Amino acid sequence: MSEPDDPLNVARELSVPRTPAQVWQFVCDMGNWAGQMPGYISHEQLGPDDSVWTLQLNIGPFERPVAIDVHVLRWDEPHHVDFEIKGKHDPFVGSGKFNSVQEGDATRIVLAFRAEPTGSMARVLAPLMPPILNEVADQFSANLAKVLGRTTPAAATDQVPQRRGFWAWLMRKLLRRKSD
Repeated sequence: MSEPDDPLNVARELSVPRTPAQVWQFVCDMGNWAGQMPGYISHEQLGPDDSVWTLQLNIGPFERPVAIDVHVLRWDEPHHVDFEIKGKHDPFVGSGKFNSVQEGDATRIVLAFRAEPTGSMARVLAPLMPPILNEVADQFSANLAKVLGRTTPAAATDQVPQRRGFWAWLMRKLLRRKSD
């Protein structure tokens, strides 16, 4: 992963009222992670370290599923996971980390993620990625916090300024969830 000030990196922290062992019971099943992603449709486990996640991508009036290959590079029970992703049919790559540490009766979870477009449209798409990544990170960490017993995640570690006008509209359109 790149430098922390890289706009294609996002990080979130949350604290949950569980032990690291209880958190690991959730973390060690990649399907549990997939189900917390915004726009989740399905996932397929290919092996102990590999799965394909299908998420609904909403861009304005356009909606379509996106398949993502997820490969775990390292499982370090109960505190650490390194992984990488690649668009199955779309030009993007990424990587991420999960870390946890016990703090009293709770477990602090730190999530870090980087994604970047590749291919001929990368230069056009890269400037659009930071607000999308931040919104996905916010929704994912809120979903994770809820399922692990907390109602809201802790503040983002790399909070970006609130976007107004076009950016706000674009974010609502890109990340809206189907209400049906």
